[in-house]
Amino acid sequence: MSNTRFSGHCSTAADYSSVRDIVHDRVGRQWCLFIDRDGVINRQIVGDYVRSWADFEWLPGAASAIRTLLEWAPYVVVATNQQGISKGLMTAEDVTAIHRRIRAETGRNGLEINAFQVCPHLEDAHCSCRKPSPGLLLDWLGHHPEVDPALSVMIGDSRGDLELAQNVAATTGGCLGVHIGDARAPVSGIDVSFNSLHEFTLAVISAQEELH
Repeated sequence: MSNTRFSGHCSTAADYSSVRDIVHDRVGRQWCLFIDRDGVINRQIVGDYVRSWADFEWLPGAASAIRTLLEWAPYVVVATNQQGISKGLMTAEDVTAIHRRIRAETGRNGLEINAFQVCPHLEDAHCSCRKPSPGLLLDWLGHHPEVDPALSVMIGDSRGDLELAQNVAATTGGCLGVHIGDARAPVSGIDVSFNSLHEFTLAVISAQEELH
């Protein structure tokens, strides 16, 4: 397959080949696509937090990408660390209100993001749910026995997100890590890497077209 449809230094022929395998292996199966929030869906505020919808800024193509991914993955769950809650910078309801807007703006054809898994704890609390600990994902998977946990896919931009995928895989037997961002960054545990959620979604669309 030609890569001229896509742009950017993060995407290679191996990445597109891997996406074809990811799509092929999940046809007709029950599985979940987990997506990190800040830095993948919306612009991350360096040194601060997205405290309200006024602070929220979609990354280019992210909203439309989610609408497309909802039609591909049987389940889509956003998993995010939000220690600003425990720091008293925003409330759990503030975060929930942001997520309501995200869900409303990405829903299409009766499909919507299934859940938002949030860790509100401080980093030094050493809880089981703060990424890269696997608690956020394992909690959701534990409540959905119809889903094959070993087919899970985690999309994230940070080292912690990719470590999370590895930690989930250690428990469930499988979880692929999709890196969003600069592939030259020293991040381990990457199965595929793309510049953006939008670009990854284009690769998924292309793979689906090939299968048909």
